[in-house]
Amino acid sequence: MNRIRTRFRLPKLPRKSDARRAIGYRGYRGSKPRLEWWGWLLFGIGLLALTRLIWTLCGAFPSVSSFFRAIARFLSNILGFFTGILPIPASELMIGGLVLGSLGWLILTLRRRDGRALLQGLCRLLWVGCAAVFLFVFLYGVHHTAPSLAAQMGLEVGKYSTAQLEAFVAQTVEQVNALAHQMPRDEEGTCDFGRFRPMAKQVSAEYIRLANEYAVFDRSRAGLVKRSLFGGRIMSYVDLAGYYFPWAAESTVSSDVVDTHIPFNIAHETAHAIGIGPEAECNFAAWLACKDSEDLRFRYSGWLLAYIYSSNALYANDYDAWYRQYGALCADAVHDLQVLNRSLERFENTKVNELGSKANDALIKATGQADGIRSYGKVVDLMLAYSSKH
Repeated sequence: MNRIRTRFRLPKLPRKSDARRAIGYRGYRGSKPRLEWWGWLLFGIGLLALTRLIWTLCGAFPSVSSFFRAIARFLSNILGFFTGILPIPASELMIGGLVLGSLGWLILTLRRRDGRALLQGLCRLLWVGCAAVFLFVFLYGVHHTAPSLAAQMGLEVGKYSTAQLEAFVAQTVEQVNALAHQMPRDEEGTCDFGRFRPMAKQVSAEYIRLANEYAVFDRSRAGLVKRSLFGGRIMSYVDLAGYYFPWAAESTVSSDVVDTHIPFNIAHETAHAIGIGPEAECNFAAWLACKDSEDLRFRYSGWLLAYIYSSNALYANDYDAWYRQYGALCADAVHDLQVLNRSLERFENTKVNELGSKANDALIKATGQADGIRSYGKVVDLMLAYSSKH
Protein backbone atom coordinates (compact mmCIF):
# COMPACT_ATOMS: atom_id res chain seq x y z
CA MET A 1 0.00 0.00 0.00
CA ASN A 2 1.35 3.33 -1.03
CA ARG A 3 0.77 6.16 1.50
CA ILE A 4 1.55 9.72 0.45
CA ARG A 5 1.87 12.12 3.46
CA THR A 6 3.53 15.01 1.78
CA ARG A 7 2.33 18.23 3.47
CA PHE A 8 1.66 21.43 1.56
CA ARG A 9 3.87 24.17 2.92
CA LEU A 10 2.08 27.41 3.82
CA PRO A 11 3.90 30.72 3.47
CA LYS A 12 5.44 32.05 6.68
CA LEU A 13 3.67 34.89 8.46
CA PRO A 14 5.50 38.18 8.21
CA ARG A 15 7.59 39.16 11.16
CA LYS A 16 6.61 42.05 13.38
CA SER A 17 6.94 45.30 11.54
CA ASP A 18 9.29 48.05 12.52
CA ALA A 19 6.26 50.20 13.38
CA ARG A 20 5.07 47.59 15.87
CA ARG A 21 8.53 47.45 17.37
CA ALA A 22 8.55 51.22 17.65
CA ILE A 23 5.63 51.25 20.08
CA GLY A 24 7.18 48.60 22.27
CA TYR A 25 5.67 45.21 21.46
CA ARG A 26 8.01 42.58 22.87
CA GLY A 27 6.38 39.36 21.76
CA TYR A 28 3.44 37.07 22.34
CA ARG A 29 2.28 34.95 25.22
CA GLY A 30 -0.48 32.91 23.71
CA SER A 31 -2.37 35.49 21.69
CA LYS A 32 -1.79 38.55 23.91
CA PRO A 33 0.78 41.14 22.82
CA ARG A 34 2.96 42.68 25.49
CA LEU A 35 4.40 46.18 25.59
CA GLU A 36 7.91 47.00 26.66
CA TRP A 37 8.16 49.26 29.72
CA TRP A 38 8.99 52.27 27.58
CA GLY A 39 5.92 51.58 25.44
CA TRP A 40 3.70 52.10 28.49
CA LEU A 41 5.68 55.22 29.27
CA LEU A 42 5.15 56.63 25.78
CA PHE A 43 1.41 55.97 25.93
CA GLY A 44 1.25 57.73 29.30
CA ILE A 45 3.06 60.78 27.97
CA GLY A 46 0.71 60.80 24.97
CA LEU A 47 -2.32 60.81 27.27
CA LEU A 48 -0.92 63.71 29.28
CA ALA A 49 -0.27 65.66 26.06
CA LEU A 50 -3.85 65.01 24.92
CA THR A 51 -5.15 66.09 28.33
CA ARG A 52 -3.23 69.34 28.11
CA LEU A 53 -4.52 69.96 24.60
CA ILE A 54 -8.15 69.48 25.65
CA TRP A 55 -7.69 71.76 28.66
CA THR A 56 -6.05 74.50 26.56
CA LEU A 57 -8.68 74.36 23.81
CA CYS A 58 -11.55 74.47 26.30
CA GLY A 59 -10.00 77.47 28.03
CA ALA A 60 -9.42 79.33 24.79
CA PHE A 61 -12.63 78.60 22.86
CA PRO A 62 -16.07 78.72 24.57
CA SER A 63 -17.64 76.60 21.82
CA VAL A 64 -15.06 73.85 22.35
CA SER A 65 -15.65 74.05 26.11
CA SER A 66 -19.39 73.72 25.60
CA PHE A 67 -18.87 70.69 23.35
CA PHE A 68 -16.63 68.84 25.79
CA ARG A 69 -18.83 69.75 28.77
CA ALA A 70 -21.84 68.28 27.00
CA ILE A 71 -19.93 65.04 26.37
CA ALA A 72 -18.77 64.97 30.00
CA ARG A 73 -22.34 65.33 31.30
CA PHE A 74 -23.61 62.64 28.94
CA LEU A 75 -20.93 60.12 29.88
CA SER A 76 -21.17 60.96 33.59
CA ASN A 77 -24.92 60.38 33.57
CA ILE A 78 -24.41 56.93 32.04
CA LEU A 79 -21.61 56.08 34.45
CA GLY A 80 -23.55 57.44 37.41
CA PHE A 81 -26.53 55.28 36.53
CA PHE A 82 -24.51 52.09 36.94
CA THR A 83 -22.55 53.15 40.02
CA GLY A 84 -25.77 54.45 41.56
CA ILE A 85 -27.09 50.89 41.66
CA LEU A 86 -24.54 50.07 44.36
CA PRO A 87 -25.80 50.90 47.87
CA ILE A 88 -22.27 51.73 49.01
CA PRO A 89 -19.78 54.23 47.53
CA ALA A 90 -18.14 52.76 44.44
CA SER A 91 -15.27 55.18 44.99
CA GLU A 92 -14.27 53.49 48.22
CA LEU A 93 -14.31 50.08 46.54
CA MET A 94 -12.22 51.37 43.62
CA ILE A 95 -9.69 53.18 45.80
CA GLY A 96 -9.41 50.26 48.22
CA GLY A 97 -9.05 47.74 45.41
CA LEU A 98 -6.38 49.82 43.66
CA VAL A 99 -4.34 50.33 46.83
CA LEU A 100 -4.54 46.70 47.96
CA GLY A 101 -3.92 45.34 44.46
CA SER A 102 -0.87 47.60 43.97
CA LEU A 103 0.60 46.64 47.34
CA GLY A 104 0.01 42.93 46.68
CA TRP A 105 1.65 43.13 43.27
CA LEU A 106 4.62 45.09 44.69
CA ILE A 107 5.21 42.55 47.48
CA LEU A 108 5.04 39.58 45.09
CA THR A 109 7.35 41.25 42.56
CA LEU A 110 9.92 42.15 45.20
CA ARG A 111 9.86 38.60 46.53
CA ARG A 112 10.61 37.26 43.02
CA ARG A 113 13.48 39.77 42.69
CA ASP A 114 12.57 40.32 39.06
CA GLY A 115 13.87 43.79 38.21
CA ARG A 116 12.44 43.77 34.68
CA ALA A 117 8.97 42.81 35.93
CA LEU A 118 9.20 45.56 38.55
CA LEU A 119 10.10 48.18 35.96
CA GLN A 120 7.35 46.93 33.65
CA GLY A 121 4.78 47.07 36.43
CA LEU A 122 5.81 50.52 37.62
CA CYS A 123 5.46 51.87 34.09
CA ARG A 124 2.01 50.30 33.86
CA LEU A 125 1.04 51.98 37.13
CA LEU A 126 2.37 55.24 35.74
CA TRP A 127 0.22 54.75 32.66
CA VAL A 128 -2.82 54.12 34.90
CA GLY A 129 -2.05 57.40 36.68
CA CYS A 130 -1.87 59.27 33.37
CA ALA A 131 -5.15 57.69 32.26
CA ALA A 132 -6.73 58.77 35.57
CA VAL A 133 -5.60 62.36 34.98
CA PHE A 134 -7.02 62.27 31.45
CA LEU A 135 -10.39 60.96 32.66
CA PHE A 136 -10.47 63.51 35.49
CA VAL A 137 -10.13 66.38 33.03
CA PHE A 138 -12.37 64.81 30.38
CA LEU A 139 -15.23 63.88 32.75
CA TYR A 140 -15.01 66.74 35.26
CA GLY A 141 -12.16 69.22 34.82
CA VAL A 142 -13.67 70.73 31.66
CA HIS A 143 -16.52 72.14 33.78
CA HIS A 144 -14.05 74.61 35.26
CA THR A 145 -13.83 76.27 31.84
CA ALA A 146 -17.55 77.10 31.80
CA PRO A 147 -18.78 80.70 32.13
CA SER A 148 -19.01 81.74 35.76
CA LEU A 149 -22.18 80.96 37.65
CA ALA A 150 -22.63 84.67 38.34
CA ALA A 151 -22.55 85.45 34.61
CA GLN A 152 -25.06 82.71 33.84
CA MET A 153 -27.40 84.01 36.56
CA GLY A 154 -26.97 87.69 35.69
CA LEU A 155 -25.27 88.63 38.98
CA GLU A 156 -22.84 91.52 39.28
CA VAL A 157 -20.08 90.49 41.64
CA GLY A 158 -17.92 93.35 42.88
CA LYS A 159 -16.37 94.81 45.99
CA TYR A 160 -18.63 95.29 48.96
CA SER A 161 -18.40 97.58 51.96
CA THR A 162 -18.15 96.44 55.56
CA ALA A 163 -21.62 97.87 56.16
CA GLN A 164 -23.05 95.72 53.37
CA LEU A 165 -21.30 92.66 54.79
CA GLU A 166 -22.58 93.34 58.30
CA ALA A 167 -26.12 93.79 56.97
CA PHE A 168 -25.94 90.38 55.29
CA VAL A 169 -24.54 88.78 58.45
CA ALA A 170 -27.44 90.31 60.37
CA GLN A 171 -29.82 88.71 57.86
CA THR A 172 -28.21 85.31 58.39
CA VAL A 173 -28.42 85.73 62.18
CA GLU A 174 -32.13 86.51 61.88
CA GLN A 175 -32.77 83.41 59.79
CA VAL A 176 -30.65 81.15 62.01
CA ASN A 177 -32.39 82.36 65.19
CA ALA A 178 -35.81 81.78 63.64
CA LEU A 179 -34.95 78.18 62.73
CA ALA A 180 -32.60 76.96 65.45
CA HIS A 181 -35.28 76.16 68.06
CA GLN A 182 -37.28 74.16 65.47
CA MET A 183 -34.47 71.68 64.79
CA PRO A 184 -34.73 68.05 65.99
CA ARG A 185 -32.26 67.63 68.86
CA ASP A 186 -31.05 64.89 71.19
CA GLU A 187 -31.03 64.99 74.99
CA GLU A 188 -27.86 67.10 75.01
CA GLY A 189 -29.40 69.68 72.69
CA THR A 190 -27.29 68.67 69.67
CA CYS A 191 -28.97 68.57 66.26
CA ASP A 192 -30.05 65.12 65.12
CA PHE A 193 -31.25 65.21 61.51
CA GLY A 194 -32.02 61.50 61.20
CA ARG A 195 -31.32 59.17 58.28
CA PHE A 196 -29.01 60.23 55.48
CA ARG A 197 -30.68 58.75 52.40
CA PRO A 198 -33.95 60.74 52.60
CA MET A 199 -31.90 63.93 52.77
CA ALA A 200 -29.92 62.88 49.69
CA LYS A 201 -33.19 62.39 47.81
CA GLN A 202 -34.48 65.74 49.02
CA VAL A 203 -31.51 67.60 47.53
CA SER A 204 -32.40 66.38 44.05
CA ALA A 205 -35.85 67.90 44.48
CA GLU A 206 -34.30 71.21 45.56
CA TYR A 207 -32.20 71.40 42.40
CA ILE A 208 -35.25 70.66 40.27
CA ARG A 209 -36.91 73.64 41.99
CA LEU A 210 -33.89 75.82 41.22
CA ALA A 211 -33.86 74.68 37.59
CA ASN A 212 -37.33 76.15 37.14
CA GLU A 213 -35.84 79.56 37.92
CA TYR A 214 -32.31 79.29 36.53
CA ALA A 215 -31.52 77.18 33.48
CA VAL A 216 -27.93 76.64 34.66
CA PHE A 217 -29.22 74.11 37.20
CA ASP A 218 -31.18 72.17 34.58
CA ARG A 219 -28.99 69.08 34.57
CA SER A 220 -30.09 65.48 34.74
CA ARG A 221 -28.14 63.12 36.95
CA ALA A 222 -28.52 59.42 37.68
CA GLY A 223 -27.22 58.65 41.16
CA LEU A 224 -27.78 60.00 44.65
CA VAL A 225 -25.09 61.32 46.95
CA LYS A 226 -23.81 58.51 49.17
CA ARG A 227 -22.49 58.51 52.69
CA SER A 228 -18.99 57.23 53.32
CA LEU A 229 -18.81 53.81 54.96
CA PHE A 230 -15.11 53.31 55.58
CA GLY A 231 -13.46 56.66 54.89
CA GLY A 232 -15.33 59.09 57.14
CA ARG A 233 -12.65 59.34 59.81
CA ILE A 234 -9.89 59.37 57.19
CA MET A 235 -11.66 62.25 55.42
CA SER A 236 -11.75 64.20 58.69
CA TYR A 237 -8.03 63.71 59.17
CA VAL A 238 -7.28 65.01 55.67
CA ASP A 239 -9.70 67.95 56.06
CA LEU A 240 -12.47 66.77 53.73
CA ALA A 241 -16.22 66.87 54.34
CA GLY A 242 -17.08 65.28 51.00
CA TYR A 243 -15.83 64.77 47.47
CA TYR A 244 -16.98 64.18 43.92
CA PHE A 245 -15.37 61.12 42.29
CA PRO A 246 -15.52 61.73 38.52
CA TRP A 247 -14.17 58.25 37.64
CA ALA A 248 -17.42 56.81 39.03
CA ALA A 249 -19.59 59.94 38.55
CA GLU A 250 -20.40 59.67 42.23
CA SER A 251 -20.59 62.09 45.15
CA THR A 252 -19.75 61.04 48.69
CA VAL A 253 -20.23 62.88 51.99
CA SER A 254 -18.25 62.08 55.12
CA SER A 255 -20.00 60.15 57.87
CA ASP A 256 -17.96 62.09 60.41
CA VAL A 257 -19.43 65.61 59.99
CA VAL A 258 -21.90 67.28 62.35
CA ASP A 259 -25.55 66.97 61.39
CA THR A 260 -26.04 70.71 60.84
CA HIS A 261 -23.65 70.50 57.87
CA ILE A 262 -25.00 67.35 56.20
CA PRO A 263 -27.73 68.93 54.00
CA PHE A 264 -25.37 71.69 52.84
CA ASN A 265 -22.57 69.21 52.10
CA ILE A 266 -24.94 66.98 50.11
CA ALA A 267 -26.05 69.98 48.09
CA HIS A 268 -22.44 71.06 47.54
CA GLU A 269 -21.36 67.69 46.16
CA THR A 270 -24.52 67.49 44.03
CA ALA A 271 -23.52 70.81 42.47
CA HIS A 272 -20.27 69.19 41.31
CA ALA A 273 -22.23 66.27 39.89
CA ILE A 274 -24.48 68.52 37.78
CA GLY A 275 -21.50 70.23 36.17
CA ILE A 276 -20.45 73.09 38.45
CA GLY A 277 -16.70 73.08 39.02
CA PRO A 278 -15.39 75.93 41.24
CA GLU A 279 -15.76 75.37 44.99
CA ALA A 280 -17.18 78.82 45.74
CA GLU A 281 -19.86 78.33 43.08
CA CYS A 282 -20.76 74.93 44.55
CA ASN A 283 -21.09 76.53 47.99
CA PHE A 284 -23.33 79.19 46.45
CA ALA A 285 -25.44 76.58 44.65
CA ALA A 286 -25.76 74.65 47.93
CA TRP A 287 -26.94 77.80 49.72
CA LEU A 288 -29.54 78.46 47.01
CA ALA A 289 -30.75 74.86 47.20
CA CYS A 290 -31.09 74.97 50.99
CA LYS A 291 -32.17 78.47 51.96
CA ASP A 292 -35.78 78.31 50.69
CA SER A 293 -36.37 74.59 51.14
CA GLU A 294 -39.62 73.37 52.65
CA ASP A 295 -37.52 71.07 54.82
CA LEU A 296 -36.48 73.19 57.80
CA ARG A 297 -33.33 71.11 58.33
CA PHE A 298 -32.09 72.15 54.89
CA ARG A 299 -33.06 75.76 55.45
CA TYR A 300 -31.22 75.87 58.78
CA SER A 301 -28.13 74.18 57.33
CA GLY A 302 -28.00 76.66 54.46
CA TRP A 303 -28.37 79.76 56.62
CA LEU A 304 -25.99 78.49 59.30
CA LEU A 305 -23.26 77.90 56.71
CA ALA A 306 -24.01 81.31 55.19
CA TYR A 307 -23.53 82.82 58.66
CA ILE A 308 -20.23 80.98 59.16
CA TYR A 309 -18.73 82.10 55.84
CA SER A 310 -19.98 85.68 56.00
CA SER A 311 -19.17 86.18 59.69
CA ASN A 312 -15.64 84.89 59.12
CA ALA A 313 -15.26 87.54 56.41
CA LEU A 314 -16.67 90.19 58.77
CA TYR A 315 -14.30 89.05 61.53
CA ALA A 316 -11.35 89.79 59.22
CA ASN A 317 -12.70 93.25 58.35
CA ASP A 318 -14.34 94.56 61.53
CA TYR A 319 -14.07 92.62 64.78
CA ASP A 320 -16.48 94.89 66.68
CA ALA A 321 -19.17 94.43 64.03
CA TRP A 322 -18.58 90.68 64.11
CA TYR A 323 -18.90 90.62 67.89
CA ARG A 324 -22.20 92.51 67.75
CA GLN A 325 -23.67 89.96 65.36
CA TYR A 326 -22.27 87.00 67.27
CA GLY A 327 -23.87 88.35 70.43
CA ALA A 328 -27.24 88.37 68.67
CA LEU A 329 -27.20 84.60 68.07
CA CYS A 330 -29.61 82.49 70.09
CA ALA A 331 -28.36 79.87 72.57
CA ASP A 332 -29.21 76.92 70.31
CA ALA A 333 -27.21 78.36 67.41
CA VAL A 334 -24.23 79.10 69.65
CA HIS A 335 -24.39 75.51 70.91
CA ASP A 336 -24.38 74.19 67.34
CA LEU A 337 -21.29 76.27 66.52
CA GLN A 338 -19.54 74.99 69.65
CA VAL A 339 -20.34 71.41 68.63
CA LEU A 340 -18.86 72.14 65.21
CA ASN A 341 -15.64 73.57 66.66
CA ARG A 342 -15.21 70.67 69.08
CA SER A 343 -15.63 68.25 66.18
CA LEU A 344 -12.98 70.04 64.11
CA GLU A 345 -10.52 70.44 66.98
CA ARG A 346 -10.04 66.66 67.15
CA PHE A 347 -8.15 66.72 63.85
CA GLU A 348 -6.57 70.17 63.71
CA ASN A 349 -2.82 70.73 64.09
CA THR A 350 -1.93 67.17 63.11
CA LYS A 351 0.57 66.23 60.41
CA VAL A 352 -2.04 64.24 58.50
CA ASN A 353 -4.45 67.18 58.58
CA GLU A 354 -1.77 69.55 57.30
CA LEU A 355 -0.81 67.19 54.49
CA GLY A 356 -4.47 66.68 53.56
CA SER A 357 -5.07 70.43 53.44
CA LYS A 358 -2.00 70.95 51.26
CA ALA A 359 -3.06 68.16 48.88
CA ASN A 360 -6.59 69.57 48.61
CA ASP A 361 -5.16 73.06 48.09
CA ALA A 362 -2.90 71.81 45.29
CA LEU A 363 -5.72 69.92 43.57
CA ILE A 364 -8.02 72.96 43.65
CA LYS A 365 -5.26 75.19 42.28
CA ALA A 366 -4.62 72.65 39.51
CA THR A 367 -8.18 73.18 38.27
CA GLY A 368 -7.50 76.90 37.78
CA GLN A 369 -8.68 78.24 41.15
CA ALA A 370 -5.72 80.34 42.24
CA ASP A 371 -6.95 80.81 45.82
CA GLY A 372 -6.88 77.08 46.55
CA ILE A 373 -8.81 76.09 49.67
CA ARG A 374 -9.47 79.75 50.39
CA SER A 375 -11.75 79.80 47.33
CA TYR A 376 -14.52 78.21 49.45
CA GLY A 377 -14.90 81.52 51.29
CA LYS A 378 -15.41 83.47 48.06
CA VAL A 379 -19.02 82.31 48.23
CA VAL A 380 -19.61 85.49 50.27
CA ASP A 381 -19.14 87.59 47.12
CA LEU A 382 -21.81 85.57 45.33
CA MET A 383 -24.24 85.64 48.25
CA LEU A 384 -23.95 89.42 48.56
CA ALA A 385 -24.42 89.88 44.81
CA TYR A 386 -27.51 87.68 44.92
CA SER A 387 -28.92 89.46 47.99
CA SER A 388 -28.44 92.88 46.43
CA LYS A 389 -30.35 91.76 43.33
CA HIS A 390 -33.18 90.17 45.30
